[in-house]
Amino acid sequence: MGAAERATSFVANPPAPVFTANKLAILAKLRRNDFAALDAEFDGYQSAFERNPSAELNEEVAFDSFATDDDSVKGLVAEWIKARPGSFAAHLAMGSYRSWRGWHTRGTGASKSASEEQSTAMKKFFADSVGEIRTALKLRPQLSIAYALLIGEARGEGKPAQVIALQAEALEHVPASFVVREQVMVSFYPRWGGNHDLMSKLAELSQSVVKENPYLHWLLGFVDLDDGETFGIQGQYDKSIAALSDAIKKGGDFWRFYSSRGVAYLDSGAFDKALADFDRANQLSPQDPDLLTYRAAALVQLGKPKEALADLEVVKVFEKPDQLWNQLHAAAVKLAANAQH
Repeated sequence: MGAAERATSFVANPPAPVFTANKLAILAKLRRNDFAALDAEFDGYQSAFERNPSAELNEEVAFDSFATDDDSVKGLVAEWIKARPGSFAAHLAMGSYRSWRGWHTRGTGASKSASEEQSTAMKKFFADSVGEIRTALKLRPQLSIAYALLIGEARGEGKPAQVIALQAEALEHVPASFVVREQVMVSFYPRWGGNHDLMSKLAELSQSVVKENPYLHWLLGFVDLDDGETFGIQGQYDKSIAALSDAIKKGGDFWRFYSSRGVAYLDSGAFDKALADFDRANQLSPQDPDLLTYRAAALVQLGKPKEALADLEVVKVFEKPDQLWNQLHAAAVKLAANAQH
């Protein structure tokens, strides 16, 4: 295989992302008030991205550490900002925390699915986050994760013109960012008021910089991802699985392709296949609470309570136990007890 063929293969089949960020370890540093270590860690993530755009996925996972409803995190991050006001990471940590709280309060359903009360609460969290996110951007203008948060919030508030304006601003600073385009792509979903023509055009245009960031190839599977998730919501699991398999064929190993297909397999009763997809998704985007909850459900169905309880313990760090968590936990504990008799 010649150099040109190797380059083409690399773009079409980018290697799996390398993750060094550990959300539990990051939160442990925060709880120890080890702010200098946190700044050094996040500076390393951002510097790696500025050298190589494909490294932003590791930084995205790192900032997702603060996507939690643990009230103590807000106070700890406030101490971090007070101690080190020039820390871009501290300001974006607070922006991430408040943005996630806004989404968690609203719920992630389609554009018209939130109640007026939920939308009002969401907007308050988003408003509180913007100042911190913009401060982080002043300190580090190539902070693609910050732009992705702002674009997501504009989508949540039903502001498509703002999404486009933020996209233009972001790509001026970070032209090869995947996470920026991912958020724009989601805003183009029909369920958010967009359409597949817009999605396809964005995916195709993004391939002009795919050599700088091979993960932009994933965008080619997003129309099928939307179809697959929509079929799944409608209970058409065979069609969902087929569409999501097409997403993997066209876009490659993006974690959400596997996660969403795993949900379709889970709902259809194909628990072994669901677990395989959830395992792959976790390799491609580790420690995601929603993904780990789904995987725990598959593990319970397959009679693997120890592994299910381990996943649920991680979920509990980020989200207060809800009805589903409690049901899965009770089922896993019962299975474990029965296995000992």
